Amino acid sequence: MFHPALWKLIRFQWRGGFRQLGRSLRTWRGLFFVGFIVVMSLYGLGSIYIASRVGSSSPQVSDALIKMQNDFLPLGLFAFTFYTLVFSTGEATVYFTASEAAFLFPAPITRKQLLAYLLFKSLLGIVAVSLFFGVFASPRFALAIPRWLAVIMTLSFLQLLTMNVSFLRQILEEKLSAVIRRLLGLVFSILVFVAVAQTVQSVNGNDFDAYLKVFKESTAGKLMLAPFFVFVRALTAPDWQTFIPYAAILFAVDLALLLLAFRLDALSLESALAISEKMTERLKRVQSKGAWHAFESKRDSSIAQRKIAQLPYWGGIGPVLWQRMTTTFRSSSRILWVLAGAVAFAAGLVFMIARSGSDHGRTIVAPFVGMGAMAYMSFLICLSLQNEIERVGYLKSLPIRPISVVIGDMIGFPILLSVIQSLFIAVLACCFTNVAPWLLCGALLVFPLNLLLFGIDKLVFYIYPTRLAKGAPGDFQNSGKQMIFMTLKMLMLGAAAFVVAIAALPGALALQSPIVAVACAGFVLVIECGALVPLLIIAYDRFDPSTTIVQ
Repeated sequence: MFHPALWKLIRFQWRGGFRQLGRSLRTWRGLFFVGFIVVMSLYGLGSIYIASRVGSSSPQVSDALIKMQNDFLPLGLFAFTFYTLVFSTGEATVYFTASEAAFLFPAPITRKQLLAYLLFKSLLGIVAVSLFFGVFASPRFALAIPRWLAVIMTLSFLQLLTMNVSFLRQILEEKLSAVIRRLLGLVFSILVFVAVAQTVQSVNGNDFDAYLKVFKESTAGKLMLAPFFVFVRALTAPDWQTFIPYAAILFAVDLALLLLAFRLDALSLESALAISEKMTERLKRVQSKGAWHAFESKRDSSIAQRKIAQLPYWGGIGPVLWQRMTTTFRSSSRILWVLAGAVAFAAGLVFMIARSGSDHGRTIVAPFVGMGAMAYMSFLICLSLQNEIERVGYLKSLPIRPISVVIGDMIGFPILLSVIQSLFIAVLACCFTNVAPWLLCGALLVFPLNLLLFGIDKLVFYIYPTRLAKGAPGDFQNSGKQMIFMTLKMLMLGAAAFVVAIAALPGALALQSPIVAVACAGFVLVIECGALVPLLIIAYDRFDPSTTIVQ
């Protein structure tokens, strides 16, 4: 079933990953990387010890965690299954890298052997991920192994289900597949609608736990969620005796899906090659532009014909700023939809709190929750935007001073984001007149806060450049670099936000003056943004795109 050459290939992939890790230890960055992994591992082991002590000393905490898992895990598994059967194409499960497609497809290897190779590589990743989520999240050391095995079988179920859906789509005709998916979507939608209707009729008030309990106990809810309670029972089993029966059921389900995948034998090399090329192109877009461009299509590229008026030179800032804003505007229209969705979500949150809360909640809490939701969206967008290593090389080739490049590149996207957020806050000020001075003064902090957020992102990128990539088994460096990148950004942003909050507290609490609070916070924000500029210039000067691209 498994070709010997494929065993050797996997072994070489792992050995290459460890060899690359060993070479990186010769640099300061590599040593920092290893130290970070060690610290995170010690943190995980410490969390196990603390969780086990808290769980053993406080049964109420342990029961609350188990109840939360019983409430939400079945809903999450049902949502994933619904999405997979109705909407998902399953392309990621039959993805081969460009090098694998070039060398394995022409080789004398059967389709079943390629499928076994693909599944085995996926299993290695699942085992590694399950080790983290299963062992580190275990409430007691004695339950680490059953929790780990339960997570492995649950993730394997999700992987095999998606793969079988992909194979069935290849076997069935396109029209028949669309009809089946629509029928499944209609059935699921009817079940959800009936369960929600029964829940609303049976529960009065705003008790969320009561709504959730009635939803699960309704006839339609039982039909939807019953198959997934087996996974929850295995994941939350208090001992081996309880775990083994449910684990046997999960193993049987995974085995049936595995045999079905081999029985379908639908791993068409032509389809796999087309999917791999599409996924590779999508990954390149994510690496160069960001996560919002993953599903960009030709239709989106039609917006590239639109133009933005030229900006003044401004010592070199104008051309860089114009190029950044034009690229953002032309790249994809989806990010504009994301911003519109963020506004709609924040507005809905404000409306719900204002309708359900007291007078104090309507006038105080609701608008500031909306502002917090918009600020959180800025953070998520900043994390998803991918810095372009190749673009830095292009900028360094221009006859423009580093300070102009740094400023122009840093303020491009925050301008668009700040305009949308300021308009949203202005609307809130019109709706909540009692706190309008606070809201309008807070709107003045939107641009410097976004500037600080994206400036920190640029600084961390220049110091520790990394990009999103799909690594091979054993490629711990890629995932480790991503963790370090995100951790550094959050630590720096948290420290900067803490200083700003301390500066705003006297005016907000002691004097209760929005002008004083915003003036103090704005002064600190301006100082922090100004301090970022020389740091960005130094990091930009030391950044070498040629060596980074080679690595």
